[in-house]
Amino acid sequence: MAINGGRVSVISEKIRLPLSKAKIERLAEKILSILKEKNAKVCIFFVNDAKMRKMNLKYRGIDRPTDCLAFPMREGAGNKIHREILGDIVISVETARKNSGYFDSTVKKEISLYIIHGILHLLGLKDTTASARKKMRRMEAGLLKRL
Repeated sequence: MAINGGRVSVISEKIRLPLSKAKIERLAEKILSILKEKNAKVCIFFVNDAKMRKMNLKYRGIDRPTDCLAFPMREGAGNKIHREILGDIVISVETARKNSGYFDSTVKKEISLYIIHGILHLLGLKDTTASARKKMRRMEAGLLKRL
């Protein structure tokens, strides 16, 4: 977690982003506002598929890259500072590029979707069952429309 004083920090090491860091910050802030998370803080890391694969293996035991990982930090935190920090989101830009072609989308839309997806996970939503996935997809679609 590396919050820069604002509500959203964007970190990208040697990754060309399809949106400026400022646009990504504004996008995430708008999502947080829509979800009524006025003081929530999030850090978004952008990585390549090789880094994402290592992280997915380490944290989920799955030896392949994924689009988005979320690391919530709010759970069980008692003081005000920890309640404000939602957690970290890690996004693979390479996977976003691949998926944009696969889903006939754009890289910007995929990144927006992954930010929404990550924030929903940070807020405690799960997508491990069919009904939970359906609920999350509905929420994602609704948020995308509002952006």
